[in-house]
Amino acid sequence: MNLNDYFKTKFSCLIFISWIFLSCTSDTSTEIKFDYTINSIDIVNNQMDVTFTITNSTKVDLDEQNWSLHWNQILGSPVQGSLPDGIDFEWVNGNSYFIFYFGKKWSVLAGERISFNVKTSGVVSRLDFGPKGAFVVCGGKTIDVKNTIHWENAKGLAQLNLPTAKSRFEKLKNIKSLKPERIDWVLPRPLSYIKHNGQRPRLETWRVFDEDYFQKSSEFSAVDLFEKMVKDRFSAVHIEWTDSKSKSNIIISSEKTLSNEAYKLNIDSDKIVIKHNSYAGLLYALQSLYQIDQVSLIEQIDWPIVEINDQPRFAYRGFMLDISRHYFGLEKLKQIIDVMSLLKLNQFDLKLADDEGWRLEIPELAELTEIGSNRGYTNDEKDRLIPMYGSGAQGNAWGNGFLSKTDFIELLQYAQFRNVNIIPNISFSSHARAAIVSMDVRRDRFMADGQIDKANEFALSDLKDKSQYASAQLYNDNTINICMESSLAFFDKVIAEVADMYHQAKVPFKQFNIGADELPFGVWEGSPVCANIIGEGQRGKSLDEIYNQTLSFLRDRIESRGAIMGGWEDFLLIHSKNSQSETVMKQEKFNYNVVPYSWNNIWGGGREDMVYKFANAGFKTVMSNSSAFYFDMADDRDMESHGLNWSGYVDYFDTWAIDPEDIFANVTLNKKHDLSDEYIAKKVLLDPVKRNNLIGIQSQLFGETVRNEHILNEMLLPNLLVFAERAWASRPTWIRLPADQQKAPMLEDWNMFVNALGQHAIPFLNHQYKDLNIHLSKPGGIIRNDTLFVRSQFPGIRVCYSTDGSLPTAYDNIYENPVAVPTDAKIMLRAFDRNNKGGKAIEVLR
Repeated sequence: MNLNDYFKTKFSCLIFISWIFLSCTSDTSTEIKFDYTINSIDIVNNQMDVTFTITNSTKVDLDEQNWSLHWNQILGSPVQGSLPDGIDFEWVNGNSYFIFYFGKKWSVLAGERISFNVKTSGVVSRLDFGPKGAFVVCGGKTIDVKNTIHWENAKGLAQLNLPTAKSRFEKLKNIKSLKPERIDWVLPRPLSYIKHNGQRPRLETWRVFDEDYFQKSSEFSAVDLFEKMVKDRFSAVHIEWTDSKSKSNIIISSEKTLSNEAYKLNIDSDKIVIKHNSYAGLLYALQSLYQIDQVSLIEQIDWPIVEINDQPRFAYRGFMLDISRHYFGLEKLKQIIDVMSLLKLNQFDLKLADDEGWRLEIPELAELTEIGSNRGYTNDEKDRLIPMYGSGAQGNAWGNGFLSKTDFIELLQYAQFRNVNIIPNISFSSHARAAIVSMDVRRDRFMADGQIDKANEFALSDLKDKSQYASAQLYNDNTINICMESSLAFFDKVIAEVADMYHQAKVPFKQFNIGADELPFGVWEGSPVCANIIGEGQRGKSLDEIYNQTLSFLRDRIESRGAIMGGWEDFLLIHSKNSQSETVMKQEKFNYNVVPYSWNNIWGGGREDMVYKFANAGFKTVMSNSSAFYFDMADDRDMESHGLNWSGYVDYFDTWAIDPEDIFANVTLNKKHDLSDEYIAKKVLLDPVKRNNLIGIQSQLFGETVRNEHILNEMLLPNLLVFAERAWASRPTWIRLPADQQKAPMLEDWNMFVNALGQHAIPFLNHQYKDLNIHLSKPGGIIRNDTLFVRSQFPGIRVCYSTDGSLPTAYDNIYENPVAVPTDAKIMLRAFDRNNKGGKAIEVLR
């Protein structure tokens, strides 16, 4: 179905209603509330019974037949036959946009309220899945609606197996608080960290001797780095350059035996010596020194006498951020790059476009940002995209926005200085609805002006395409038509414009990621344009061949501009009805000069070993494991946990404990995820000879549930800290031990790591970024014999408690040791960081 036919069908009710909405007033004082009360849950049949309550506290009369309620919801779609007479329900598109139409007897006059029951297909097992971004349409105007989910008293709630303070307490049984002197000060942990007896005062005046600068010419001179980075980073530091080694207290020199990005940092009683073999190595030495310096400031202690010898485990250490679903602008992206650099991550895969948003200015294709970067209420998407993921009637601060060309160039330069390479990620041909809708508007505009050639120049959809398909997110119109020359012209134009931005920034254009995941089955089969090409035999005998030729075209255009092509593993697998469970590689290998990102690693799903198949076959491969490195996977079943769970529940231990070189090596994880020895025995392992083809690992934060910056921060940190440990730190010795000897040293190492997070790393980030809230897990607790016992995910993080059931504040009782509590006390626990920002609270039930 083409987009014009789609909107004729989907929005016919809205077009009809718009002319009779005139009776509604424009006075929107106070608010309209939409209460979504879950009465009962039936997990077996995947159903719920829900009560909708709409309260009109405005001065607007919502007259019968004259208003509609709109909202987004990921799970819990209303069942049409369960609605009362006079109420109609419509699914618009995707898995998220719904509309209720109210007819006779369903007016809600000013000051009134209505309620009715609805059956739903799908269970809201976490608040993120329920209604978001509600608004009323009345008289052609929109009124924002406050929507609240009530779930606490639902029948069948036990079926959700929600974690309790007691279950959390049990889960944290292996976490013990360690004395600070036992904990390293630097994360990710260095290859070697040797602490000697004694301490020395922190330096406030730096007398720097750079052997390379004063003795010979070198591109790695520390002068520029110190002047730009050190003064910005180190508090109250005064820098003096000296040409005398004996007068210096900091000595910098290159050492050619060091590998790329490696460094040595020695802090002695009289001098600090830094050795490096690259710009990156020198930068990372300073980042480690900076951590040490800031911990010293925070804890008001001297610097340790220490020798650090450090190098990365993986050359590629990446983080992907999706700013298409929810947009975060230039300053936030800079802050994230700062944190990445601190943690020695070097690849920023920036997802700039998807179905719900296009976020990069392409000046000659203005509709991409004029239409594709905005969401909200619309009759026909000629002015903006439909609302998705709670973006509401106007799109809000995180639903709308884009990076201008100037912004992107500035971001490239900012990242380069911090040794972070930005990889633009723009999907082709799947996950492309924002581009398709935008280019349809462009075509319509030029058609209206009679400029036929201009109208068809960059069109992405065949208007006569009758293909029937549904994407993973349930769109039926999100895939670019590969049989149209204009589609290839569009992508060539985008690649050229992006490459030019790198050229203007004077930053190397190294890689362009085309996404290309989750290509729906059935696309293009009903396209007359494709049928003509197949019939004429001009480009191939099948759609699969045309698709591969299209991918080859993209690769050639990207390579012609000096970069390599990357994409999700799907583009190297055959396109079949098996969809995301497909495991068969194509015959077409694109000369092995492409980078697959292996992502679909659901435990027990059958594709855990795809990353090794690619590496063994000869591809330079990145592990992007969804069951370990997806920050948008919820960490547990708690109703308030953010994220999805299609790849399971991914907690900090899952990220830390996995071994990228052999994901089946950790027997604790195998047991946790019910992987039998027989199942594992059938899987492909990484060929040791091909180890270098596993170039690294990447973490991902997709944006469906990242509705604001507060949620972004919580999903980013401390996840990124944990991931950086696995990307940089050396392979732990315990992973090589026999199965029956592995667990004890692993738990000891895990305990050391979480103590380092709680006692040093998180306070360090609190000190550095006071506006950056960090996720603090709900504590675990039990009451035994009227004594309260508490455990925390990260020892060193303050836990406060109240005894009257109130939300604990940062100034309430601090838990330090088991404490007696009154028999009738209602205990609430809550973790706080050093900036007094609190996590979510939990009640300790007796």
